[in-house]
Amino acid sequence: MTKVIVQKESDIGKILISNEEGKYNLVDIKFMHNLIDSLRMLDSNKEVRFVIIRGINNFGAGADIGELRRASENREYATNFFSTMFEMFRTLLNLSKITIANVEGIAYGASMEILLATDFVVASKNSKFAVPGGKIGVFPPVMLTLGKYRLGWNNVLKMAFLGRELNAEEAKQIGLVYEITDNFEETNTNLIRELKQIAPSSLSMMRKILFTEHEKELEKAFQELIDQVLTEDARTGVISFLTKTKPKWAIL
Repeated sequence: MTKVIVQKESDIGKILISNEEGKYNLVDIKFMHNLIDSLRMLDSNKEVRFVIIRGINNFGAGADIGELRRASENREYATNFFSTMFEMFRTLLNLSKITIANVEGIAYGASMEILLATDFVVASKNSKFAVPGGKIGVFPPVMLTLGKYRLGWNNVLKMAFLGRELNAEEAKQIGLVYEITDNFEETNTNLIRELKQIAPSSLSMMRKILFTEHEKELEKAFQELIDQVLTEDARTGVISFLTKTKPKWAIL
């Protein structure tokens, strides 16, 4: 089970994502609700100016494939699952605090897309990034909306259309990663020290202008994703992933 742990140190709120069983962190319904609640709690705390989101051992492997399978077979569940996911991203986009993501290990699928809704991504040298949803018959809604602004059109094609994985250096080259580090605490401290030179109200307004205008476009993409997960391709892709077989796509 993927847990969300909240800590506070002075004006810094920390959200730790971890799986005590040593497995990959997954985006499931419970995780999304816990992350939404944690973000809202920190956002309402006037003492908190910065929020650090860190995955322990790995940032995450994306959506829980079991829940995706259930979504592919039931419209009501698909609507609930992806509406909750949209709300998670909407909450991140509307946060008034500056956000820093700390990534070690993999950041795939929806887990990687969380990074696109944060301000700064600090990654370890062993980190890897991918949004391979197309390979199982779905697509990455945040990459296709926010990604084209943050990373550029061709990089979205590379990651979403081709499903390519990037290492830390490649992710830095396209602008996904701000800095590569072997010491998260030191890098976070230095970055926050620099951010504190900027007026708090200016930072909040700049973040608002950068992110909130994309909400309607993102919502539409999630509505399209609900329809997509119910297609034959999505059902085929999910089952093929679970059975470790090559999918046989329907002919358009």
